[in-house]
Amino acid sequence: MIVSAPVIILDKHPCRETALVLRGISSDYGKISLMLHRAESAAGPVTDKYREVEAEFKDDAQGEIFTADRIETLTDFSGVADNVKNFAMAEKIGAFLLKNLPCDLPQLYTYSSLRSVLSQLSGKEENAWTLEQCAVVIKCAYLYDNGLLPEGTTPQQSEFLENLVAAGDDNSELPRCADSYWHQLNLWFNSLLDYQHLSR
Repeated sequence: MIVSAPVIILDKHPCRETALVLRGISSDYGKISLMLHRAESAAGPVTDKYREVEAEFKDDAQGEIFTADRIETLTDFSGVADNVKNFAMAEKIGAFLLKNLPCDLPQLYTYSSLRSVLSQLSGKEENAWTLEQCAVVIKCAYLYDNGLLPEGTTPQQSEFLENLVAAGDDNSELPRCADSYWHQLNLWFNSLLDYQHLSR
């Protein structure tokens, strides 16, 4: 069966002489790998990292690599490369997701939060999130999507976490708190990832 789905490309490498393997995230499929043949004619910007693409592929459920028939650019986040620190953060986030995302499991909030973070890191937003806020948003979304985010110990904390997930989902203003709290949140999320034996 041929299906079409948006995918954010996080990694690519050649396979044989005339093919590319693209790895990334899909909201419907979680971590996904696409084999693109005739790469010599399709290895332009559309297949570069930090592009959101519409991929048409055979959903044949054989292994973890799907054969792509067509790929078209939806959103270009390549502006992350214009700033060294932003690019390093995007690379760190990409590595985190590729190491920990499950295959064949929807990742709705992680996908939309990654779109928001890449938009922030590529300079598309006027009031950009800090690098630590970007890290917090993506970790929160990942933990939420995979049932690993505990409830807050108070109603206020629970509301803050819900608002944080929502802000990542629609790239809206982050919940207000002291600057130092973002660092505490990042450390807390790291401890949750360590407890689950996840790479970060």
